[in-house]
Amino acid sequence: MKRWWSKRSGRQGDDLGERAQRLFGQGEREAALGLWREAARGGDTSAAARLVIECAADGKYDEALRWRATAAEGGVPIAAHEPGVRLRDSGRQSAAEGWWRRAAEAENDDVCREHLGIALRERGRPDEAEEWLRAGAERGHGGCARELAALYVQRSKWAEGEQARQEHASRALNWAQRAAVSGDAKARVMLLKLQK
Repeated sequence: MKRWWSKRSGRQGDDLGERAQRLFGQGEREAALGLWREAARGGDTSAAARLVIECAADGKYDEALRWRATAAEGGVPIAAHEPGVRLRDSGRQSAAEGWWRRAAEAENDDVCREHLGIALRERGRPDEAEEWLRAGAERGHGGCARELAALYVQRSKWAEGEQARQEHASRALNWAQRAAVSGDAKARVMLLKLQK
């Protein structure tokens, strides 16, 4: 796995970044954040990348987006969805969802829409998930279309009455086909199962 948060530039930034990491490890988060900000302003792209995660964790999404741009300018591009994945993987689901929402809005990023839609569906918020997934799916994003199909499969299982089940199953098939046509490999597998 590529570690975009580990690239550094500038000796002074290295020293500040290393001190910040030690402070963070000792539970001195606010002091560490201050040093990371200073290091990032001095060209330490590792510090800028770290600030993306920490600012997003604090709900400071606009600041996180600015540090992401700084990291990219320094040669460390960070895919828009990656900070959310790191937050989710570290148990900060709410911060991950907030990041994906803000990045999807600010950068019109469909991968963030896909991740957000999955998270919302898994938390029992299918209507909101549908809204985010549909926005990406209608723009041709295969992952969003596939996840929208999965949402309709789920709805067809829960639907009361044969007509409602058939309607949801038909929508699932439609979105799975669109995802498969867009080149989404997982959607092709889904489509085979739905066509049986």
